[in-house]
Order: sequence, then structure tokens, then C-alpha cells
Amino acid sequence: MNFSYKKLLVGLLFSGFFFLSIYWISNDFSGIWEVSKNADYFMVFIGLLFYSFSLLFRSFRWNYLLKNNSSKLSTRKLTPIVIVGYMFNNLLPIRTGEIARCFYLEHKLGVKKIFALGTVAIERISDVIALSLILGLTLILVYINSESLEFINYLPGNQYSFILFILLIFLASLLLIIAPFFRLKIYKIFDYFSRNSNVFIKKIFNFIKQFFDGYFSINNSSKLIKLLSISFLIWILEITMYFFIAVSVNLTLDSFFLLILTVLFFGTAANLAGIFPSTAGGWGSFDFFGVLVLISFGIDEQLSLGFVIFTHFFLWAPVTLIGMLIFLKDWIPLRKIKNI
Repeated sequence: MNFSYKKLLVGLLFSGFFFLSIYWISNDFSGIWEVSKNADYFMVFIGLLFYSFSLLFRSFRWNYLLKNNSSKLSTRKLTPIVIVGYMFNNLLPIRTGEIARCFYLEHKLGVKKIFALGTVAIERISDVIALSLILGLTLILVYINSESLEFINYLPGNQYSFILFILLIFLASLLLIIAPFFRLKIYKIFDYFSRNSNVFIKKIFNFIKQFFDGYFSINNSSKLIKLLSISFLIWILEITMYFFIAVSVNLTLDSFFLLILTVLFFGTAANLAGIFPSTAGGWGSFDFFGVLVLISFGIDEQLSLGFVIFTHFFLWAPVTLIGMLIFLKDWIPLRKIKNI
């Protein structure tokens, strides 16, 4: 069994565990059909528009990180590559699609894949920080609004341990994202070991240095603030999609404000769950933690399950289909050339 099969097996095991847990919580999956049958698909369409804008801003962010490596890049050129990357992520286990996206970028625009992988790493860290910030701001909204203080009682576990856990994730991510500020010292260490190593070790250090060249794309405070601002906007747009789908399936709570808070917590928790291994497309972890959050807020088990799976389907299916069409459009001519 090679490494890729091991990753697939690990992802399937985790996804299987999460879906068995969902079944144990909700007893059956009938809520999925009920939600799909009764949803307002016009509201779903509006939600998908917001998701489309989030993808455009993801392309803009990647262009911002990559532009020091190539003047040929633009948001317009990177958007189909980002969509193809999402397609790969939705079809390959344990976010292997991020690596495939970098290979595809090198094939299309000639940017070194190892450099691109470094920029993808800094993207993911900025995503975790943005999600943690949104979660923190949501808690602040709760505390300053006396009418919604009972919302704190819905938090899973003890509220202080929950806040501490999110704070630790935020601080760990912050340490990783400010590492480029110390790039000169890091490069000195690399140069020292590279000079005093054999040819094989030098190749390894050159490989790592290419990765860090991409990772160190953000090397001052103004660039860091811009990166985090873009990431924050990306997730606000995506969570807005969740909100419109919540409205489309009549996910009602005691107040409109409580609905907003619930969707914010659902969106941040379900996506932060991506740190756990799962099979392609995040099926399992996203759904389990999403259902758990909604049920803890007093929403019916079947409605919670139906909403989460319904939302996940529209996150997964359209971008996967479009990405596949883009990739096949490029790949078929390439295959014909090879056969000549």
C-alpha cells in the first residue's frame, strides 16, 4: 500500500466515524430529503453568487502572494486554476488537491510548484486566523447584547474552555504567519547547513528554500494586514452563502440576531474542523461539527442534518463540476498533442 492509499484510508476512516456519529445523533437521514424538497432555490442561487465572489477574492489573494514570482499572473488567469484546485480538493483525500493545484499552476503559467505550495501554506494559516477572528467577534457581539446572553449557554462544553481553545488556535496560527518577519535569520541557518552538507542534503535544503520563498511572500506588517483583510472578507462572503441557504430552508430561531449568530458559529466551527483528516471534499468533519453546533443551539436534529448536508452539497457540487470542465478543456488538447 503506497502513501496515497494510506491517506485515502485514513480519510475514509475519519469520514466514516463522523457520519456514524451523525447517524447516532439524528437516528436517520430523512431530514436531507425534506430540506431538499422544500428549499427556496432562488435564495440558494443568491447564496451561490456570494460564494462565487469568495472564489474571486481567493484568486485575488493568491495573485497577491504569487506576484513577486511572475509578472504574467493576474486574478483573471488564476481564477480557473483556483477552481480546478477546489475540484481536486473535492475529489482527492486530505486536501491533496492543494498540491495538485500547484502542479496545475506550473503547467499553465510556469510558476514553480514548490514556491506555489509555500504560498498555499500561508493562505491556509490566514484562513484559520480569519475564522478565529470571526468567531471572536461573534462572541463580542453576544456579550454586548444583553438579550442574547443566553446564547453563551449553547456553546459546546464549558464556555471558558471553548474560548481558550479558540484563542490557542489563533495564537498558534499568528506565530506561524509572522515567521516571515524573521526570514533573514532563517535563511542564514539554511545557508550555513547548505554550505556544510553533501550534494544530496543541499538538494533537500534547496527544495525547502523554494517552499519558504513562497511562504515568506508576506514579509512586512502592511502586507500581513492586507492578507488578513482579504481572508476575512473571503470567509464573510462564504458564511453569507450559508445564511441565504439557512433562510431558504426556513432555519428559524427566536430572533433574526440569534439566526445570524448561529450561522456564524456554524460556518466557523464547521470550517475549522477541516484540521481533522477526512475524505475528499471534507465530507464527515464539516458535517459532524456543523450538525453538532446547530443541535446545541436547539435546532431540530433532522433540520440540522438536512441543512448541513444541503449546504455542503452546494459548496461541493457546482465548483467540482465547473473545475472538471475547465480541467478537461485543457487536458484533452494536451492528450491529443501527446498522441501525435
